[in-house]
Amino acid sequence: MIDKFEEWGSFDVKCGRGRKAIASTSVEDVATALQKASSSALGTCNARGISRTLDMPVSTARKILQNILQCYPFKITHVQELVPADLPKREAFALQFLARMEVDNAWPWNILWTDEAHFHLQDSVNTQNCRTWAIDNPFQMQPLPLHSPKVSVWCGFTAAFIVDPFIFELIGPSGPVTCAINGTRYEFLLRYQLIPALQQRVCVDSTIFMQDGAPRHIATPVKQLLNLHFGNDIIICRHFPTAWPPRSPDLNPCDFRLWGYLKDFAYGGPIAKLVVFGNSITPHIHNITTENLEHAILRFQLIGENGGQHIEHFLRKSKTASFS
Repeated sequence: MIDKFEEWGSFDVKCGRGRKAIASTSVEDVATALQKASSSALGTCNARGISRTLDMPVSTARKILQNILQCYPFKITHVQELVPADLPKREAFALQFLARMEVDNAWPWNILWTDEAHFHLQDSVNTQNCRTWAIDNPFQMQPLPLHSPKVSVWCGFTAAFIVDPFIFELIGPSGPVTCAINGTRYEFLLRYQLIPALQQRVCVDSTIFMQDGAPRHIATPVKQLLNLHFGNDIIICRHFPTAWPPRSPDLNPCDFRLWGYLKDFAYGGPIAKLVVFGNSITPHIHNITTENLEHAILRFQLIGENGGQHIEHFLRKSKTASFS
């Protein structure tokens, strides 16, 4: 490096060596592709996708992207970001919800709100970009799983009762092992966990079943089972007459209240084995009160009054006013 600096006056690569210069047309093509992707709700802004679109090496696309993104801000698409088409659907659903309350005051209290959540059993550190500087090779390896261990939990509750949580797991040689949630396993949960629990309470006919539009929730066996026991008209879900609005976890009491409440208890101390963890959260689930459902009704009112937009800022104002 000293010799290079004394000869050329800088640490840059000497003329005629190193990587070839990138053509200005390639830069313009990548910028155009990036702009189109960032303006679309379904677009992907990554080097591999742009390299396939423009038929250029991934390394070239990545280098151009790095230079462009340092100078120009682009839209980052989030999973639950509302798109313009979602707003009228959310507004219509909220107004329909409130209209049914006017006809039948007991209707919202008979809804069985359901959802799944992941509880990670331990923290993990991403060592992909970690570097160890040493004179000698330390010959040290740190094996890590691709994904951190987690527990996938399903729960459902109404104003009158709570269905005990169900943990998606398989029995392996060394004990329970968390498994992915697919349509088959979700149908097994409904058939052998939820339906018997409702039949035991003699409330299948009066229960309005709610679930979001996740792909596993609309698998063909799942829809057939729900139609058989609940009927097509008292199911709130995508692909049914009463469709749950897309990208709306802020309307589901499980999402905006239950899971956060349970994780406060679950992560209050070190998490032990899978079975112990499942037993530890069950008592806390039964502490959920009807105040959560009253809060959900307030959210539907705000959604209907504000054209389907996000309403968290209105909720913060209402909380501030209530404490003042």
